Amino acid sequence: MVASRLLWMTALAAPPGAVLAAYALGTRGRRLYTLAAAATSLLTAVAAAPLALEFFRPLGSGPGNFSLLSTVLVPFAALLWLMAVVTTPSARLDDAGLARTAAACLLGMAAFLTAAPAALVLIWIATAVILAAGHLEPRFKAARRVIVSHLGFSAILLIAGAALAAWARSRGDAAPEQWGLALILSAVVIRKGIFPFHAWIPEVFDQGRIGPAALFNAPQLGAYAALVLAVPYANPALLKTAAGLALVTAVYGSFMALYQADARRACGYLFVSQSALVIAGLELPARGALVGALLLWVCSGVALAGLSRAVLALEARRGRLRLDVRHGGYERMPLLAVSFLIMGLAVANFPGTLGFVGGEMLVRSAVDSFPGLGLFAVAAVAMSGLAAIRMYFSLFCGRKDSGAHLRMGRAESLGFTAAALVLLGFGLAPGGLTRVLSRASAAVMASRESPKR
Repeated sequence: MVASRLLWMTALAAPPGAVLAAYALGTRGRRLYTLAAAATSLLTAVAAAPLALEFFRPLGSGPGNFSLLSTVLVPFAALLWLMAVVTTPSARLDDAGLARTAAACLLGMAAFLTAAPAALVLIWIATAVILAAGHLEPRFKAARRVIVSHLGFSAILLIAGAALAAWARSRGDAAPEQWGLALILSAVVIRKGIFPFHAWIPEVFDQGRIGPAALFNAPQLGAYAALVLAVPYANPALLKTAAGLALVTAVYGSFMALYQADARRACGYLFVSQSALVIAGLELPARGALVGALLLWVCSGVALAGLSRAVLALEARRGRLRLDVRHGGYERMPLLAVSFLIMGLAVANFPGTLGFVGGEMLVRSAVDSFPGLGLFAVAAVAMSGLAAIRMYFSLFCGRKDSGAHLRMGRAESLGFTAAALVLLGFGLAPGGLTRVLSRASAAVMASRESPKR
């Protein structure tokens, strides 16, 4: 069992490692892009193999374990890398950018394969450095300043919180441990843009590069850190406070996304709203909320990464996009338009998409746990859906576009189609994925009831 897991982890590291090695050895241009496209396709297939095997395991066939999350989140990270490589226009993805996407994927998979606090802290810092490295040009000075200030502060809080919690746990002292867990959750709140630290994500989308921003936020490493480092040990009052803040943020983020005139800022606020819903579900006391949050984690990551990449693809052809005009162009790029609509419907938790299953479970549990604030989850989902559909009508409907060449490349079409098929396929047949995440959530809930000391 150990040997097979090590073999799988080696197979996972090889494709992004090959891209990084090729870049370090001087491979550039078309050769590097071809290698990256082949590597990410291979990685997606390798990463998905254990998950496919789990789909055929009945719900009651064995005890749940926390490592089941890895079988879902690792192919999730691989798919995000695939989308980053094949859907980004070549004019917007340079050689250094390809290397950064490979490094981000490698770090994301490593994070999802470990529960060691020291490793997660190092990966937390490294992913923030990669995001900042994508904004070194002088024109991104404002975005870089926001990134360094917020993520630097969150890294300090995470280091202090993990160290304090570990020290207190070794001494069997509960009070300092809870303070350490509060620091960890504070670091998560900053990284994921939970109120009152919600403004930095839309600012980076607006003033910075949308591709690196989407790749940084879509895997939701902050949610994983909270689930591993804080949720099993934190007292219920601390978790409910964080969940309440997340529900408020979800409503605020969706409301702001609905009224944005700029497509980039709308994407940023959608990330804020959806990631806040995930955090709320992870920290609610009901198992249904946890399963729903895990489903929304995957759904929102894929959908919002796809929406952001679609905006990037359109910007490469049209320039900066405003949402208070009708751009048209459906007849010139119907595949992108349909994929965008499916991803928007997934954000809206529309029936037939993966978001419907997760959203239904999360909303029901939120209403049961917070009779007042629980309705915020309903409002957040509704307004997020309206914002995504508004973006679709603005970017693809209206007058016929007779300007720039809008035909999609073959690789771009493949990436957007893959994202749409994942959201539709698991939405129409959610049983396998739901069973896997239900077994994983059972292990998480058991750790809450009898946390390891």
